[in-house]
Amino acid sequence: MGDLELFKERREIGARLRSRRKELALTQCELAAFLGHKGSYRINQIELGRQRLYAEELPRLCEKLNCTYSDIIGKGDCGEG
Repeated sequence: MGDLELFKERREIGARLRSRRKELALTQCELAAFLGHKGSYRINQIELGRQRLYAEELPRLCEKLNCTYSDIIGKGDCGEG
């Protein structure tokens, strides 16, 4: 996967994360605190596609956002549907 494709994929993950977070009326700070971060910078950078979402964060993130992994990483990314 090239750099451009990787950035595009990260941006799409970030957009899905932002959308779900906003549906639940959560701030970046609230979500970051739940994941154990001191500030919202990391969540902001994930949503912008500038940082990747770590696999270790995904289960807790989905717990807080009341969604499935596929809702965040995209359908078909793990061999689904």
